Amino acid sequence: MAETKQGEQTRGYGYKDKGGNIEYGKITEAAVNALKARIGVERSSNLLDWEIEDRKFTATRARRFAMSAGDYNPLYLDMEYARKSPYGTIVVPPATIMGIEQTNAARDGMPGLHAWFRGTTIEWKKPLLIGDVLIGKTYLTDVRVVPSRTTDQAVIQEYENKGFNRTGEHIASVYTSWHRAERETAKEKAVNQKMRGLASYSPEDIKKIQDDYANTKLRGSQKLFFEDVSVGDEIWPLIKGPTSPAQRSVGEGGGGGFARGEPGEWSWSHKQVLTVLFERHPGLPFVNEWGIPEVPVVIHNSNERCQRYLGLPGAYDAGYQRINWSINMLTNWGGDYSFLHKLSIRFPVFNVMGDTTWLYGKVNGKRQEGKLNVLEIEVWNQNQLGFKVTEGSAEIIVPSKANPDDVVWKNL
Repeated sequence: MAETKQGEQTRGYGYKDKGGNIEYGKITEAAVNALKARIGVERSSNLLDWEIEDRKFTATRARRFAMSAGDYNPLYLDMEYARKSPYGTIVVPPATIMGIEQTNAARDGMPGLHAWFRGTTIEWKKPLLIGDVLIGKTYLTDVRVVPSRTTDQAVIQEYENKGFNRTGEHIASVYTSWHRAERETAKEKAVNQKMRGLASYSPEDIKKIQDDYANTKLRGSQKLFFEDVSVGDEIWPLIKGPTSPAQRSVGEGGGGGFARGEPGEWSWSHKQVLTVLFERHPGLPFVNEWGIPEVPVVIHNSNERCQRYLGLPGAYDAGYQRINWSINMLTNWGGDYSFLHKLSIRFPVFNVMGDTTWLYGKVNGKRQEGKLNVLEIEVWNQNQLGFKVTEGSAEIIVPSKANPDDVVWKNL
């Protein structure tokens, strides 16, 4: 069979511009303006009644999400434990809210440009419990061209995603920011830059990682009171990794990272991919070394492919796992009686396959607003090289000793 040429591997499979004015894989005025026309347009799924019923969170779905994300909080796993909590039943992991995206920059406009996830801000209004249904609406809010040190210029796309239950109650909002760049330009620049190497570990390194895992703390049913927290207090650290292809496919696939818009849309069967997905989104796939079109997710699981297609040192994560992990750290520390209200995360550096990530946090402030007792947290992640790969902030609502039995999220 014919061998795929190197230059063909990032060209748009099946892409045909009907208007004849949007060049594939290039930032052009026409492409930017076409995308700007979508600002404010609601993207949503027209779900039938049976589809809404099928989307109910069950204990099994909550457990699957939690375990694939590596979060073993009994609130998500153990019904007997959860019944004794302030929730009264199993809680759906907060990171599940990322599944409300109906679209994002990975497949929205600018055909052939690569999409990097820059960061997100999440605001939770109330917890998700088993039996709940999550319905999403997505709005493109901004499109702007910016200078870029790696690709000369880039396009920033930003979105607002709103999550509702079946009765229309607002559960949470997710604000995402994306960086779009020309793949070939990015690759040419990257291969001429000094790149970090891939991670490697000695038996002693692995033993240290195992020890850090053994020291993981979980507050659980012990209440964390507002009065007992001081500015400067450190959040209990958490460790994740080293990442591997198997772990990442579970963590970002099973954990919901790529189940956007429709269940399994990034990982349909062979027939559906070739006859539906790529017809709906022409130009989306990479053409791999065997001439097979594949969704861009492949670069997150193969160092060799990421090096070839993008000129990067190795397969970088999509960012969703680091959101999961940061939530894991914060909820471990906050315990069952707190409520994670806000999380803002930025990704200044790639997290590359094989990396180990240590998660840290510190109380930067505390305030009382009406009935709310709010802890302001600085959040950051660091890899085995000492690079800060994630930075951000969070707000956790906790009870006070004056009202120890408050169900804190009901005060929002």
